[in-house]
Parts: sequence; structure tokens; C-alpha cells
Amino acid sequence: MKKHLNKITTNLAAIMLLTQIGFAKESVLKVHRETLKVVSGCKTPTAKMDLDINNIRMRLWTGGDQWTDPYGHTPEYEIPKGSGKHSIYAGALWMGGVDDQGNLKLAAQTYRQTSGDFFSGTMDSKNNNITEPRCNYYDRLWKVSRQDVLNFIGDPANPKPNMANATSDIKDWPGNGNILFNEDLFLAPFYDANSDLTYNPKDGDYPYYYFESSYPGNVCNDYLFGDQSVWWVMNDVGNVHTLTQAQPIGLEIQAQAFAFETDDEINNMTFYKYKIINRSSNNLNQTYFSVWVDPDLGYATDDYVGCDVKLGLGFVYNGDDNDDGISGYGASPPALGVDFFQGPLADLNDGIDNDKDGTIDEPGEQIIMSKFLYYNNNNNGINGEPSSPNEYYNYMRGIWLDGSALTCDGKAGTDPNFPQTDYMFPGSSNTFNTGCGTNWTEATAGNTPEDRRFYKAQGLLHYWQGQ
Repeated sequence: MKKHLNKITTNLAAIMLLTQIGFAKESVLKVHRETLKVVSGCKTPTAKMDLDINNIRMRLWTGGDQWTDPYGHTPEYEIPKGSGKHSIYAGALWMGGVDDQGNLKLAAQTYRQTSGDFFSGTMDSKNNNITEPRCNYYDRLWKVSRQDVLNFIGDPANPKPNMANATSDIKDWPGNGNILFNEDLFLAPFYDANSDLTYNPKDGDYPYYYFESSYPGNVCNDYLFGDQSVWWVMNDVGNVHTLTQAQPIGLEIQAQAFAFETDDEINNMTFYKYKIINRSSNNLNQTYFSVWVDPDLGYATDDYVGCDVKLGLGFVYNGDDNDDGISGYGASPPALGVDFFQGPLADLNDGIDNDKDGTIDEPGEQIIMSKFLYYNNNNNGINGEPSSPNEYYNYMRGIWLDGSALTCDGKAGTDPNFPQTDYMFPGSSNTFNTGCGTNWTEATAGNTPEDRRFYKAQGLLHYWQGQ
């Protein structure tokens, strides 16, 4: 079945599981243009900001990468905050599919050694492009906290906004796009006190934290979550795709990162919400949404990775009981997991248990993790660093660079003489493929701990409609 979508909302949570309290690994496009204008001359985005309200300090960029400093070549997912210990080196969204004319279109990011595929800014919704001045205007991130808003409005039940208490980001909140550039009316979530559809804090409007006990549905511009939130917007048409060297999709991504300050395990988590819009007039088939993670858990070169199929969780853990070196966590090191909390709706009647709950094709079924693989810090073989559009897309599809399937061969998953699988190192969680055994992990396979990257494909949309 086909599903006609041009907007996808997906929620991703990166989770740090503490059992107790680097160096960069970096190893021209001709656009087939029918209805998508590209190459606007936008520069590589440079704005950055830290989300830092709880036990984690982590870095965000307007260029699609996060958890890293691509210029200082350092990890920036510090936990515990202030410890100098980091559990992730870098991460980013990857997306790709094939248009109706058979053109492969991708957008991805890694370390910026060749810039990347993402640029700051919201797109012109009529002309499906963006100009360099608009890229520059949106090359920033907006940061607010729940307490910032409370300081501004006072009692939520009887709000009395005081501009003297408004932070600069409350005053400049990008609640509306600019109609002169055909941008969306609603961008960053805001409470519209006088219902005039225009964000103006002097009217009592504010970044939209919801102060009741539960969130209502069916609102135009959603909400902010957590106790601290960072909002930004990016696209993949501002210039050529220097990382993948692929044709652009025509994406606009409205992003929110948030965290909660608590006295439980949520204090060790960060969360991300993405609204992903296909602004082009091209339909995209066989479309994959996924997250790429370079998880350096303390000391970078002694890690194992794995996944929990039913939970949709990819994780990294130390290869032994001691995380070595000045950057390591020491004895009894922690593990870190990345989970999809919410994914795109599955294609109707596709016959797949996309959310791994034992029921097929139920109403509202979401796609959680559908593929999991890892690759090494090298450029060798079929499971090394990707370097061409087809190789990036193959990883998005959950297969190796040469197009071969993952297999249950123990160590590497590359031997075609073994059964095929969608999930590398699932332990006992992969009851969907018993040919892989009941406890297949890097440890039981006898792998040597290394500097891993892992890749979680959130799933396949057979048909994604353009505007």
C-alpha cells in the first residue's frame, strides 16, 4: 500500500544508563532539476548551542550534526556534566529515497570534513528553495526553559506577561515564518494569547510550554517539551551535498532538543523531536529515516555495540569491566542507548509488525527500529566508511556497502553462507530470526573491542508525497 505523506514527525531519545556515578575519526553535484531549485550559495552553518539543564551537557549545531565539536575535533556529550567524560563523539539524521524518475536523493551528515548536506533555514514553500540571506538569518538556535517562561508570564492560570522578565530568545522567538519568503505561518511552538496567529510577546504570547497535566492534540504548531528546550530549523537545498555527493531531497526539518531536570534516571537523558517536510514536488519512494551515531563511550577504542529489537534500542557498552585512560569512565563503566520513542506511521496493510508488539497492521501502527548495523573506523571492505550516494543509501537500507545482506555469521555479519538478518548483535531480543541464535552479541562472538559507529534505520516508507 502507498501512504501519501509530506510531513513526518519523529521522536528520538538518547539515553545514558549510568551504572555508577579524541581525536577526530575522519578517515560536484549536477542537479537533475525539474521542480526543485537548488544551489543557493548558502554557507556551512556555524551556530552552536549547549543543552545543559540536567546531568548532561551536549552540543547542538544548525548544520545537522550534534554531540560534537567538528572544528575542535572533540566529543561534546558530557555526562556527568562537568566531569570531562563523554559518551558520544557525534551523531546526525540520515534520510534518502528514490524519486519517480529513478533518481537517488539523500541528505546526511557526519564530521563536516567536507562540510555536509544540511544548511540552516526554512524553505520557500512555493518555489521550494532558499536564499543565502535566509540561510544566514536562521543560522542560530533558540533556547528557553520552562522557568524562563514562568518568569515571563507569572501564574499560568492567570498570566500577566512582564517584558522586563523576557529573555532575548523569548523576545525573538521564531513563532512565525516570513510570508514575504513564503515560509510556514507556524514555526517554533508558541501560545497565541489573542488568537491573531502572530507571535508577539507584548500581546502575552510565549514559547509554548504546556502547564496543564496532559497535552491536547490537533494544534497547529505543537508544543515545547522538557524543562529546557532548544529549537532550530534546517534544510538540504542551500547548496551542493558535499558529504554524500547526492541529489538533494527538498527537506525542511524543524527540530527541537529538550531535557528534564529530575531526581531519577530521566536526569541522564536527552530527547529530540523532528518535523521533517518534503518541500519538493517530487514524490520519494523507498524512503528511509535513520540515525547515525559514533558512540565513543569514554575511551574510544574499546567499545562493543548491540541492539534490543523489541525496544527499538541501539546501544554501546565497554568491551571489558574497565574503561581505560584519562578519557575513560574507569571500573564498572556505563552503557548508552539510543531509542526511537515515536516514528512515522507505517504503510497501511503492509503485513509487517513495524512496532514489534506482536500485532500486524493495527490502526496507527508506527515504525520503530527496522534495521541495526555497525561499521568500523576504516575505509576497508564492505563494512567501512561510505563514500558514494549508493553506499550511504545501502547503509540506510540496513545492508552492506556492496549491497549484500547482513548475516548471522558471528563476528562481522558479512558471510553470505549464514542466514540473513536485519539486526546485528541483538542478544536474545531478536525472536524474529532464530537462525541468529539466542544470544548473539559482540562479546559472545569474540569480537575485539574497537572504535564503532552504529546505524539505526527507523523504517521504510514506500511512498512519501511531495507538496
